[in-house]
This record gives sequence, C-alpha cells and structure tokens, in this order.
Amino acid sequence: MSKNVTQGLLDIYVAPKQLFTSLADKKGWSWLALLILIIVNAIGIWYFYSGMSPEWIVEQQLAQTAHNMTPAEIEQSRAIMGQMADKTGIISVAAVAVMTPIMLAIMALYLMLVGNTGQKRPYGDWFAMATWSNMPGVLNMLGLMLLVTLSSDPNLPLHTANYLSINQLVLGLEPGQSWYGWAENFNLIYLWMTGLFAVGLHSWSGYSAGKSTLLAALPLLVIFGLWAVFI
Repeated sequence: MSKNVTQGLLDIYVAPKQLFTSLADKKGWSWLALLILIIVNAIGIWYFYSGMSPEWIVEQQLAQTAHNMTPAEIEQSRAIMGQMADKTGIISVAAVAVMTPIMLAIMALYLMLVGNTGQKRPYGDWFAMATWSNMPGVLNMLGLMLLVTLSSDPNLPLHTANYLSINQLVLGLEPGQSWYGWAENFNLIYLWMTGLFAVGLHSWSGYSAGKSTLLAALPLLVIFGLWAVFI
C-alpha cells in the first residue's frame, strides 16, 4: 500500500496496484491528483502556444482544414481565425480546465458501470480511479514542454502537441489523407491509461487479468474501431 500521497504520486507510475489498494481510505489524495492534472496540462498547453505568432497559428489551423475548402472559403476562414489567434493559448487553457473534469466524470461512470458488478463502490471512488489513471498525461505534457524548451523556433507545428500519436511516431500521414485523423488522434499514452484502468479493475472488482484488460480497453476499441470502419 502507498503510505502517503507523495508515494502515491510515484506508485501510479511504477506500482499502481499499491496505490489503488490505498485509495478507498485516502479520498483526499485524489483531489491533489486532480489539481496536478489540471494545472500541469493548463500550464503546458499555454506554454506551447505562448511563443507562437498569431499568423503562424492561423496558417497551421488552415493547414489542418483547408484541403476541402475553396480559395474564397480559405480567405474567409483566415480572417475569422485571425481574430482569435492571439487568444488561442487562453482559450486552450480554459478548455483544459472545463473539459478535464467532464472527461474524468464520463470515464468514472463507465468504470462504475463495469466495475460495480464485482464490488459495489460509490461513484467518488471510481472518479478517483479515473483521475489517477490519467496521471500519465502529466508526463506527456511535461514531455511537450521539454520539446518546446529545446526548440530553437517557438513556431512549432500544432500537431507537435500530439507528439506520441501513431501518426507522428510511425505513419507520417499528411492532413487530408484518409487515415490522418485516426492515426493523429491515437496517442500511445492512451494505452498506458488503459493499462492503469485494468490494474484498478483487477484490484477493486476481483476480475481476472484478462477480463479487467478487456473492460479497460473496450472504450478505446469501440471509439477507434468504429472510426476505422467509417474511414
């Protein structure tokens, strides 16, 4: 078992079962984890955009969307995007602050639905599991901040924010290619989070390792499986 929250912040990466064993009696720990998750992600995304020029941001946004647009539509979009480009960092920070708890709440609901057949637990426990299982995202964001710091040019491609995607690591597809959106959004950090869900379900619900892994991976399989079918 994790003896304190500091050890818990380490155990989630190296010994997650020990942390999950401790969480039922240490509900306050999860509020700190949630705060760290939101703050690090917010600072990281702001830092990513902070050095970029508004013109660069607009051109990068157009590069992602303009392949199906007419020249007139491109110019209209450029004008609209230009009005908001200098606020992109602040808007992104606000989105992180709002969407992080919402996404965790949805994950917690799923975990409760599949996990409570093994052992009844309140929704707050499953929200704690969802929060801690997303902590690899902190390392992901710290990695992005390191990339920005090491870059000689602050005007980085916007897809750098998703530097652990299958597309950037393996495929190298360009915007407009049929599998680009799928591959760009499939981030390897999701596999780590799925593994933590599996450890949590195995620990709390008493499921076999296979069943825990299947239930943990099911949302990822459904989302990206259906997406692949309709490409």
